[in-house]
Amino acid sequence: MVPEALEALRVAINSHVPERIASCFTDDYVAERPLKPHEGFIGSDHVAANWRKILAGLPDLQAEILRHAQNGDELWSEWEMRGTAPTGATVVLRGPVVLTTRDGRIAWARFYPDPVTMNGPTHTTVSRVLDAPADRIFAVLRDPRRHPELDATGFLRRAETLDPIGAVGDTFVMAMHNDEQGDYRIENHVVTFTENRVIGWAPGRPSQRADGHRFTWTLTPTDDGRTEVTHTYDWAAVTHPAKVPRLPLVSAAQLEASVGQLATMVA
Repeated sequence: MVPEALEALRVAINSHVPERIASCFTDDYVAERPLKPHEGFIGSDHVAANWRKILAGLPDLQAEILRHAQNGDELWSEWEMRGTAPTGATVVLRGPVVLTTRDGRIAWARFYPDPVTMNGPTHTTVSRVLDAPADRIFAVLRDPRRHPELDATGFLRRAETLDPIGAVGDTFVMAMHNDEQGDYRIENHVVTFTENRVIGWAPGRPSQRADGHRFTWTLTPTDDGRTEVTHTYDWAAVTHPAKVPRLPLVSAAQLEASVGQLATMVA
């Protein structure tokens, strides 16, 4: 027989009501994600907020408890959650959850479920030959102040970091805006840098680890003095259950438009 706290949580998840899910947890609930410590939190209010995001991307999500064991107030369980992303793709989350209860509600949990790797792309790449030398193109890409001109998503507003990118490990902050989040800031972590050849960064919230997205620009000079520009967006490292259904965040058409705007900027 499934323990009452686990069954109550399963039923609440399948109700698709974030407040009902949050009611399964104590007010001082402590959530841990051992493989991603920065995603841990304290408080049942965060539970409701997290599930609003998850259900926005997987509105038909259904949860199933595959196995369970109990030792006093400590419960071990294996879960599978399955839903349909806005793209029509099926998203499956699977893994163990270890938790303790207090007065019938969940007081602490270590949450391990992550998306099951399915067949499908985890990156998009576009290329175009531009009528400009690599050094001129690279000068634009390394300057955060020029990035709003490159943006084809409409999210970038302005650079808050004015110095040019100079090496792997540098960070630069951009002011952003979209209809869902309003105004916010992104801190980009430079993960690859070779002068006039390759530059790439991984965005994340300020003072937090990058969230798994990576944007890379590769410049290959041609024999006639022009440059082949390859722009790659990679989301393979994104595993947060609330974020997976929204992938990819940037379309191939937007990447192509960004390269087109770069062509205009260096003409």
